[in-house]
Amino acid sequence: MTQIVTVADSEANATRSQRHPVLEAGNVSFPKGRYVVEFIPQKGRACCLLKHDLEHAALISRLLDEQVARYCCTVSSPVSSYRRIHFSDDSSQEISWDPDEMGEPPLFTPMVIASASCSVRLCSKQDDVHRLWTGQTVEIQNGYRLAVGPVVRLKPTLLHLLRFNQGPELEEGRFRVDAESQPFQFVVTLSTDLHRFLQYEKGDVAWRHIMTHVVTACFALLQRDFSTTEGLDANEGQVDRNLEALGDFLEEKGLPHWRDPESFRPEVAATTLYPHLFDNHGKGR
Repeated sequence: MTQIVTVADSEANATRSQRHPVLEAGNVSFPKGRYVVEFIPQKGRACCLLKHDLEHAALISRLLDEQVARYCCTVSSPVSSYRRIHFSDDSSQEISWDPDEMGEPPLFTPMVIASASCSVRLCSKQDDVHRLWTGQTVEIQNGYRLAVGPVVRLKPTLLHLLRFNQGPELEEGRFRVDAESQPFQFVVTLSTDLHRFLQYEKGDVAWRHIMTHVVTACFALLQRDFSTTEGLDANEGQVDRNLEALGDFLEEKGLPHWRDPESFRPEVAATTLYPHLFDNHGKGR
């Protein structure tokens, strides 16, 4: 779980002048305002639960209650120009995305936006706005941002870099792993039966074992083809970014880098991150 907190007195590189109060970093419209967003990963690699919470921002809370404002979150990928906006009337919001359309872990921007136009006469005590807003009447238009959190990129894992393709030419139960750049990702080509199984049996015992085998193959490919920087195009910045992020992930887990020929073992790294699990009777769970 990742928790992101936006407070009005946070430092910001730049804050645009607004014609209405906005809760965002560096904007004193809501002097004590706090916008807290929790990111809770769900089962699968492309789904997340967001929990929005507003504190000391009575104006925004009231507009939400009156259903003239909504919670939302943009999901984007600069490298692929992917951008989707997910809306919710509830403070708990589930969002999903298609990794195959991105090739990199997505960027998230949580917000509260106006969903209808309205006119509001402001009062600091009633609305939690700065006293300079008291007595002013503001026109809030549909689509105006009322609260804005920071752009967030969740920490990537190896699974974020996997793309699964069906390979009818492969015999039953077989797969192969290749690397693709611009952006960097692993392309896992699976036989028709294996592709179908992994698609519909997520979480199954055999599914876990197969995924551990796939991850082992990915690490072996990294060690074989990416143990040095030779051959990498210096202009392919996304390759470096994804590989560096994966290297950071391994470091956080206490594992050596694939460029360390003495310490890195693909099978050890794979089973450390995605171990085979069995119950006390030797049956998979």
